[in-house]
Amino acid sequence: MKIDRTFLRNLILYGIIGAISAGFDALVFYLLFDKLAINKFVANVISVHFGIFLSFFLNSFYNFKKTDKMGKRFFSFYLTGLFGLGLSTLILYAGGRLRIDVMATKVFSVVFVALVQFIINRAVAFGDK
Repeated sequence: MKIDRTFLRNLILYGIIGAISAGFDALVFYLLFDKLAINKFVANVISVHFGIFLSFFLNSFYNFKKTDKMGKRFFSFYLTGLFGLGLSTLILYAGGRLRIDVMATKVFSVVFVALVQFIINRAVAFGDK
């Protein structure tokens, strides 16, 4: 399998933008859960939305450089983000059942979900078709 330069560039930038967005997501989660004592599932829903919005705009302008059809692209990106939210919620639930530290579970979920979302977003939200 040959990986072209554009794919590699997109993957690296997606990772950098994802790290920024995930850090923002985790910070919001921490503040809501740890400092404001909001339920971990509610805090997760709110923090993931913050991460989705930031990630979409950074990826649109700096990574994929696709600023046409912003409504359609955002809708696809957002649906993928909601899928990721469901997946991360499932991971948080499983981590709780297994008695794994909630922040460690959150970090794992962010990395795993980001990889899944890259594959989907590159093809759908930022694809040319």
